[in-house]
Amino acid sequence: MNAHAPNTSEWAGALSVEVWGTTDRGRVREGNEDTVFPHNDARTYTFEPKPEQLRQKGQLLLVADGVGGARAGSEASRWVRRVVVERYYDSPDPNPFSALPAVIEQANAALYQYIQSTGLPDAGSTIVAAVIFQNLLYVAHVGDSRAYLVRQGKAYPLTRDHTLTELKLQRGLITPEQALTDPDRGVLVRSMGAAPTVQVEVLQQPVPLAPGDVVLLCSDGLTDVLSDEDIARFVNGRSLREVARRLIAEANRRGGPDNISVVLARVGGKAAPVPKVARPRPAGSRAAPLQGFTSSQKRVLLALAVALAVVLCALAAVLAWTAYTGNRGGGGPGATATPTSALTATVLPGPGAQATATPTGEPGRPTSTPVPTPTPTPTRRPPTPTWTPTSTPMPTEVPSPPPPPPSGGEQPQPATPPPTKETKTPPSPPPGGEQPPGGG
Repeated sequence: MNAHAPNTSEWAGALSVEVWGTTDRGRVREGNEDTVFPHNDARTYTFEPKPEQLRQKGQLLLVADGVGGARAGSEASRWVRRVVVERYYDSPDPNPFSALPAVIEQANAALYQYIQSTGLPDAGSTIVAAVIFQNLLYVAHVGDSRAYLVRQGKAYPLTRDHTLTELKLQRGLITPEQALTDPDRGVLVRSMGAAPTVQVEVLQQPVPLAPGDVVLLCSDGLTDVLSDEDIARFVNGRSLREVARRLIAEANRRGGPDNISVVLARVGGKAAPVPKVARPRPAGSRAAPLQGFTSSQKRVLLALAVALAVVLCALAAVLAWTAYTGNRGGGGPGATATPTSALTATVLPGPGAQATATPTGEPGRPTSTPVPTPTPTPTRRPPTPTWTPTSTPMPTEVPSPPPPPPSGGEQPQPATPPPTKETKTPPSPPPGGEQPPGGG
């Protein structure tokens, strides 16, 4: 039995799945070469799996990013979407781990034949597809469209880009910082339709899902301008429709250099809770003096403050009586000398400090002049401990990153130059051949 085959006995406890998908042209491109499934904002592709198909095959998610420019890229991505979606739900294979890459390979072969018949060798597409079936997540992809698992406020990448920049990064030719601005980020070394066959990269182990987990598929129009941290920040605690709208709006605000597509799925039917963080204080504000102390520590500090007040009051009374008796004697020969002792109260720093009285001066020394009122000695204030909010993370299963490529390194598949997203002339339909699907 295949180690990745799902356990059908778990179906009765499967979590509910909420999905939302949409795509946007961006601010630079003249057209939109991306396609998604499901697509909630359009009715041009109306295929919907039947309840029985969903029960047997799970929920399929897909993003395809066409390359080749203008109509060529758009037709290529639509072709990929149609073949993958429809053949997956028609496949007799009940195991998503094997069925998903198989239909992607079939879509590649069909797209390659179509491209060759139209005479547009530069056309092609990327694809990232996922299946949520019986609380498990299966992922397969070709190209630089990505999949993420967003869990408890963090976005975990589940795919790696099939680009020249990624190859240079894996071989140590550039640093991760240099990869962010590398000019070869958009040069694909693996894509759909570039050759009769394609190597589909599959997540080696399905990811167990928990209530509140969010799965995100997206094109590079989103990840080129938003970091993983940005994505996690926008996903938390909102409806999927609002998440999609805000992600696309933020990508457009940062320039929208490419088409932007997102497909989201939340399991369990509830949004993951937003982690609580301490609110930043306004500039120039001061923290509360007792912030961070426990109740027992506060009681000790209060007792010390009361003791200190009593000592100071006693000192003031002694000094006042001394001054009074000195004035009555007028400083003459019959004046009575009153021995005094000056007390300085010292507070020990930190919680549990105690007030101590230290005698100063020489007690018993007579004086015939009034004792002046001394200036109170400044005391050190207990330092306010720095308080940092902490939280105990819930034990979760963090998805393992995809395995590294073979020791020889991954080589570009096509013998021709790698595809780039440049505008090409519209393709003519193949004579007598299979027609591309309409609408997207």
